[in-house]
Amino acid sequence: TDGDGVNDEVVIAYDVLHLTQAVPVTVDIFDLSGRRVARLNPTGQASGRHLSRWDGHDDDGNTVPPGVYLVHVEVDTDQGTQRSSRAVCVAY
Repeated sequence: TDGDGVNDEVVIAYDVLHLTQAVPVTVDIFDLSGRRVARLNPTGQASGRHLSRWDGHDDDGNTVPPGVYLVHVEVDTDQGTQRSSRAVCVAY
């Protein structure tokens, strides 16, 4: 994020479906070496569409280096843990 207000964050959209109650959901950002650099909203969520925003900073508030990062969304349900991953590119 260079602070110019253009493309300074990525919006991560995901759907949580067919739940009878709120369940634990985590959204983590990993670098390609597998190190977690940021955890977004580790909260319980009910069925529906949810949005998380990542501004390119790690958990300590430092700007991450340019590169490819993996976004992992994990939902704990009665039927087990469901995971989804996508790549996001950071460039300045």
